[in-house]
Amino acid sequence: MSRIRWFSGPTVLALALAGTACRSESERAEGAVREPGDQTIRRGEPPPGPDQTPGKDLREQAGRVGEKAEQLAQEGKELGKEAREQAGRAGDKAEQLAREGQQLGQETREKAEQLAERGRQAGRDVGDQMNRVGEQTGALKDDQGARPQSAPPAAPKDKAAPQPPQQGQAEGAKKQEGNAAAMTRDEWTQAAKDNDYQVTFGRDGSVIATKEAKRTGARPSDETLRNAVGGKLAESDHDAVKKLHVTVRDGVVTLQGTVASVKEATEAVKEALDADGVTKVISYIRHGS
Repeated sequence: MSRIRWFSGPTVLALALAGTACRSESERAEGAVREPGDQTIRRGEPPPGPDQTPGKDLREQAGRVGEKAEQLAQEGKELGKEAREQAGRAGDKAEQLAREGQQLGQETREKAEQLAERGRQAGRDVGDQMNRVGEQTGALKDDQGARPQSAPPAAPKDKAAPQPPQQGQAEGAKKQEGNAAAMTRDEWTQAAKDNDYQVTFGRDGSVIATKEAKRTGARPSDETLRNAVGGKLAESDHDAVKKLHVTVRDGVVTLQGTVASVKEATEAVKEALDADGVTKVISYIRHGS
């Protein structure tokens, strides 16, 4: 038969109080371990709160600054490239305008030279006409002064008055010479019209032929022009044209020599004007007819 220990009332009360106290201590210990929000700290994990590495924020900020600096550097490169392209385009435009200005200046000078030459030729022509008028007027005065007071009887209308042989020959030669000169000028003028250039005549017997400049850029040197004209004349079918003397000074070609006819002289001038870079030719070529 087992034994049952019976406790008295005071003993049972003491044991109950002791158990209550133990539970209270256990609950307080458990509350001290727990954080607000019922977050339990597990073993091996860092406690909640700020990061354990303080330099992490600084590294992130440095990374962002570096990215921004790289972006700014790239934008600077693009701006520099664009500025260089704009400067290059501006330089090309300035060079183009400079070339156009030089070309216009050269064309203006050549045009002014042609106009001046035409003006000088017109002045010479007027002077020649005035000289001829003066000579004719003087001859008439001399003739009138030499006439006797009593005029000889008039010749019959169907017969011309006789003239002294020498005077008639001189007037005939002068008339023939004038006709020949006029025919020569007509041939030169027609040749110039056929070959698209202008021609004027100097008082010294020269013929000045010019044409519009078609070449752009710098004018060839005198030596280059002389060789070009000589090559053109060497291709002629006439030996006299091949033997003409060619000189060039400041871009103006001068031809000297003797040929058989005006046709050969006009051919020589045309060949000289056809040479690359030639715009003006002065001819002192003598011809037979």
